[in-house]
Amino acid sequence: MRTRTLMALFAGFALVSASALAFATSSSSRNAPSASVKRCARGGVPARIAGKRVCLRANQPCKRRLERQYRRYGFHCGASGRLTRWKPKPLPPPPRTISISTSGPTQVTFDWTTDRCEDLDLPDLPARAFRDADGRTQLISAHFINRRFTGPDLDHLTHGCSIVLGSDSNPDPAAFDDEEWIAAPYTPDGRTVYALVHDEYHGWAHPGQCATAGYDAKCWYNAITLATSTDGGATYVDQPAPRLVASVPYRYIPNGGPTGVFTPSNIVHNDADGYYYALVYVDLRDSYIGNCLIRTRNLADPGSWRAWTGGQTFTMTFVDPYGPNASPTDHLCRPPSKQQPADLQPNSLTYSTEARQWLLVGQALNGAYLSLSPDLVHWSAPKLFFPAQATWNYQCGDPDPIAYPSLIDSTSPSRNFETVGKTAYLYFTQFHYANCQQTLDRDLVRVPVRITAR
Repeated sequence: MRTRTLMALFAGFALVSASALAFATSSSSRNAPSASVKRCARGGVPARIAGKRVCLRANQPCKRRLERQYRRYGFHCGASGRLTRWKPKPLPPPPRTISISTSGPTQVTFDWTTDRCEDLDLPDLPARAFRDADGRTQLISAHFINRRFTGPDLDHLTHGCSIVLGSDSNPDPAAFDDEEWIAAPYTPDGRTVYALVHDEYHGWAHPGQCATAGYDAKCWYNAITLATSTDGGATYVDQPAPRLVASVPYRYIPNGGPTGVFTPSNIVHNDADGYYYALVYVDLRDSYIGNCLIRTRNLADPGSWRAWTGGQTFTMTFVDPYGPNASPTDHLCRPPSKQQPADLQPNSLTYSTEARQWLLVGQALNGAYLSLSPDLVHWSAPKLFFPAQATWNYQCGDPDPIAYPSLIDSTSPSRNFETVGKTAYLYFTQFHYANCQQTLDRDLVRVPVRITAR
């Protein structure tokens, strides 16, 4: 009797265990990947979408709200409402540091002694280049009487004497129309050219606007305005008022400078977000100095530029200091980087394919520096790569100084030379002093350089 009881008990346990196993198997089958629960015809992929077993195929109707589920099985629900095969985009290669070194002798692009059209025909801002709609290369290294170089490429340029933009020498500082330098031309099509203009107000040149009648930086007031060419760069016209792009939010004060927004870099287009970017140099009476990052999506609208305000936001607007201006400090842009040297001027901005990030070349006391950024906001500490004497600390006996270094790659596929590869040219203005005094004798020269990734 006892034996039969034990046998019955063991049988009961076996029955319970078999039932449990069957239940577990059934439950596991319901939670397994759909490939194991439904067979699909050739070309179909078994899947479980919205709780249903289905077979997925390319070009099959889909619902965008279920995108995450489709991707588990290698599909993407496109804007057309049809499935396509989906492959994750490979991660971009990581940014690299670079070094820039000279690779050849200095070459003269413009010799003031022999090439000038008049004495004031001289290179006084960083060199800028673009390709026009006729396939020509144009280069501008501006003065307030603006002329251009043209040719088939950067190696074969001719300096023309035709003036592409003059200056009005307007004595009213509120007009932002005194002396004008074409600082940053950019053309989307080679026919229409939008140019950021470095606009200087010279108080010393206008009676009653300065304590001295000769050059005095304390009477220097600066802003950025807009000029446009519709004939491929042959002539530029000031944007009708309001033409102001960027200014400090304070009015001109005689003997209170230098003050303003100065020397913009060239303009670059960031394909990642569709914006045009530039760096501008801000100097507020030598106490508030740095480079501000500005951007726009509409080059034709001078009022559309916004300045960086922190993180990835660009909400600061520039105001006309001669108009309503209840809170000036709300319209004073702040630099994204406080790296030394703080007085680094933004002479050229390009995308380096060797560094895989943005490359700024600028000038400070000891020569030309480079700085790198993956996003135009976070910048590496500037590094000196081309030692040279600057004008603002020149002393008698020093080597002749340089100014306005900019990097241009003649092989760049960009119409506006927005990229640099393994080689490029460093353009700059070479001053020639006489008896320890600055003269008008300035040449535009270039040095071939090699860009090496590390």
